[in-house]
Amino acid sequence: MKTTRSLAIGLVAVLVLGLSGTALAAQAPATREAQVVHRTQIRFLPVTHIHPAGGTLYVRGQVASTVDGQTGALAGVTVKFYRQLHGSSTWVYAGTRKTGDGDFPGFTFSAKAGMNVHYKAVFVGNANFRPSQKSTYHTVYRLFNAAITDGRGAATLHGHVTPLYTHKPIALQKRSCATCRYVTIKRSVSGVGGAYSFSLPAPPHGLWWWRVSIPGTVWFMPSFSATFSTTTT
Repeated sequence: MKTTRSLAIGLVAVLVLGLSGTALAAQAPATREAQVVHRTQIRFLPVTHIHPAGGTLYVRGQVASTVDGQTGALAGVTVKFYRQLHGSSTWVYAGTRKTGDGDFPGFTFSAKAGMNVHYKAVFVGNANFRPSQKSTYHTVYRLFNAAITDGRGAATLHGHVTPLYTHKPIALQKRSCATCRYVTIKRSVSGVGGAYSFSLPAPPHGLWWWRVSIPGTVWFMPSFSATFSTTTT
């Protein structure tokens, strides 16, 4: 007796995961074949790994296995998620999801992007399928809340860096052409609440491009503001 049911997994799953187009039943019939405990593998789907602080991150994937020569994804099984902040050795329970039972059985876990983090998906296993686990990463960049104010002789680029960026290094960078590399013009330290302000002089002719940058840390990746320009009128 077969231990699978024939459901199309969808072209996307076949291309991304290399699965054969079969959704595997989580519980096999009570036959001698069913006494075999099948190996499983967590397979993550492509997602964005770089996020703005406060945004939403996703962990998507499937629990894959091979039964009677057919490779597919397990439907209706439990997957637990654990979070590990970058720089920490501790995994913290973050939630539980079940894989779907449709044409594309998989899991989706979402969370707020707070700091650089690893997430681990753990299939707990059952009588017919072995446990498995796999981890993935997400990196987070800070926000600059930047604005530019025109002034006589020079504009002012100002704003505040979030989150958690009081009395920390910040730099003003400039490039003199659209394809030039940015060069650091001035270094400073942020104020209370991450506040900053830089004067932006105008070029003799043409455009200058400006941005603000801060270094990366264990908790956040190196971050850059949007680009602003000054010109002589």
